[in-house]
Amino acid sequence: MENSVRKLHSEQTTSFDTEYIDQKMFEILVKQLDMLYPTRQSFHLLDIGGGNGVYADKILSHYTNSRVTLVEPEETLLEKNRGHPNKELKCSLFQDLELVIPYDIIQFNWVLHHFISDSYEATKNIQQQALIKAFNHLSSDGLVVIFENFYEGILVRNLPSKLIYHTTASKALAPITSKLGANTAGVGVCFNSRETWHDMLLEAGFKVIVHIPFYSFGNLSQVKTRLLHLKDQNVGLLIAKKE
Repeated sequence: MENSVRKLHSEQTTSFDTEYIDQKMFEILVKQLDMLYPTRQSFHLLDIGGGNGVYADKILSHYTNSRVTLVEPEETLLEKNRGHPNKELKCSLFQDLELVIPYDIIQFNWVLHHFISDSYEATKNIQQQALIKAFNHLSSDGLVVIFENFYEGILVRNLPSKLIYHTTASKALAPITSKLGANTAGVGVCFNSRETWHDMLLEAGFKVIVHIPFYSFGNLSQVKTRLLHLKDQNVGLLIAKKE
């Protein structure tokens, strides 16, 4: 039996109507893509959870020979996309999406931590299956690109992942966690450490994995940080190549 995927309510997605990849980050990404894939040739990018399409438009503007298929389950975000002859929009969860052609690049921009189910174990399985699905539907030498917030534990590397999941996924605690600032309250969120994502990519079949660190952030109080066993919060980029 497949694990069901929890979906955020429309009002919980309003904070995602923004673009987190600034010009400097985009330039670093482009440099990596050009080194790892023959981007001078035409290529097809699958943008999972592409939201308002600002990132897809950046790709289409920079790589004029590219095509982008943008997948987004929230219609209010999908409707904000600008039209482009090389951009196709699909309203769907990644788990429900039937992939019939291989893609050259499959991208998850701060999306994987929103792949949530009714237990922590089922959630980790959904995340792992998403990476396996991406691997299986990449062209030869294709890339999976992941922007993520990495949550690093003090002694146990991925303990914050489990603690944050159980705190935010609880429907009983939702009124409290919502007031504390968790916009995923009652649905859940599952961040992982960088090493955990690295291991999951290896498990999915990838061999070459590049990590680009960007910056540290700390949006939690000292009390919350200690309760969640948090050592560091970092934004970074993972690129894995199929060989």
